[in-house]
Amino acid sequence: MFTDASSEPVGFRSQLCSNKPEKSSNIQTDEVVYKENETQAIETKDVHTQTIIEQRKKPQVDYQKLAAFLKRVTPGILEDLDEAYGSNAFENYDPGASGEPSTTVKLLAKLNTLEESNNEIKISDITWSSGGGTLSVSHSVVYHETYCDHLSKIKFYDLTKDYQLPIEPKKVLNLNSCVTSLSYHPTEPSIIAAGLFNGDIVLWNLRDETAVTPTQVCTHGDTVSLIHWRPRSINDVSLLVTASRDGYILVHKLTANFTTITQHKRFKIAKEHNPSESTRPRSAGGSRERATEAGLSVTTFDFSTKDPMLFVVGTLCGGLYKCSVDRATPVEGLGNENILDPVVDEYERHEGSVTCVRSSPTRNLFVTSGTDKEIRIYDFAESVIHQTISVDDTIVGLTWLPGIIDVFTAYGAGASIHFYNVTNGKPVTNLKLEMSEKQGTSCLQFNGKRDLVAIGDTKGNLEIWKIPRQPFT
Repeated sequence: MFTDASSEPVGFRSQLCSNKPEKSSNIQTDEVVYKENETQAIETKDVHTQTIIEQRKKPQVDYQKLAAFLKRVTPGILEDLDEAYGSNAFENYDPGASGEPSTTVKLLAKLNTLEESNNEIKISDITWSSGGGTLSVSHSVVYHETYCDHLSKIKFYDLTKDYQLPIEPKKVLNLNSCVTSLSYHPTEPSIIAAGLFNGDIVLWNLRDETAVTPTQVCTHGDTVSLIHWRPRSINDVSLLVTASRDGYILVHKLTANFTTITQHKRFKIAKEHNPSESTRPRSAGGSRERATEAGLSVTTFDFSTKDPMLFVVGTLCGGLYKCSVDRATPVEGLGNENILDPVVDEYERHEGSVTCVRSSPTRNLFVTSGTDKEIRIYDFAESVIHQTISVDDTIVGLTWLPGIIDVFTAYGAGASIHFYNVTNGKPVTNLKLEMSEKQGTSCLQFNGKRDLVAIGDTKGNLEIWKIPRQPFT
């Protein structure tokens, strides 16, 4: 089917050309055309204004209303001016000074507030007015065997421009019982309240010079331990919180220029009963035996600066209770649903009576003191002791230095005032203060408007000291 065959080769010539065609061309951009346009405002207008002179009309003045208004506001204005008198806001200002603040603690004034020498009477409490220009001093017998029928006085001293105290007070209020707690209203310079040994809570409006009779706020069943003004928070009204050794803490609402007083809440710590209560003498009023129902004798309390609904209560038998205003529950067994138990937690107890509780103005901490000669630092959120400071003498009061962060003072038996740093519990060694009369310190309060501190002792002596502005650490 297939056969082999051979053919002659066939060839052809290559057609490749090595010469390439060339062509030249030129490129030119289009000519750029420029145009200029001038702008000119088409139309302008000038307008002149001229005031029209009108004849002045004589104002119509109701002089009776004006006189009534001036009569109403003048006392308050004069009182505020008196409060501002002697302010030392620029006292240490010196353009040529080196800028280093003074660290010297200086005694400025000293006065015995008793009419005659009496070793049985002490200064029980002192309080500065809201403007810092008036200092009020109350008195009490050092020791009461049973009830109190002593006559007592509250004296008012106006601080002079050079920080001296007049020998005679500008005003004196007479009382039929010893004063245990005294406090000016924090913003109303004419309002002052006092708690008495017989259980009465009374209030004065000092703006009315003719009103020497106090307003009765309430009566506790035993000695008043502490009174405390709360910032306006409920319908813009003032709240006065009072505590007593009868175990009750009462919250009062004051309205209508402090003339209307209503009881807002009534607390009683009923978590435990102190067996020693039954062996103590009769109540301060002497009218009845002590109540047998459960409830601790309240000695002190203070509200948290971080949460206004929380407060800590200290008791006679060493209890420390975390309490809440809005989480209180009715107390069972007393037959009165209006009595509330505010306790929500309990802190580690003191071995002796709790003498003072103070909340830190900047931290979530509070400090306490007791008759066991201990100062303790607690965290609001923890039930155990954060730190303990042992002291040589019993501390009766604690307070924070205004404007100096984390430093608090402790005072009590003995003439020395001690300063501590709350962050580490260590004493502030470069700040020392000691009463010149070497007596036990019964009360102390710093002046919030001036760099001053007032100190009272168990012999009726009153001293004013200047505290340096420099923070101490």
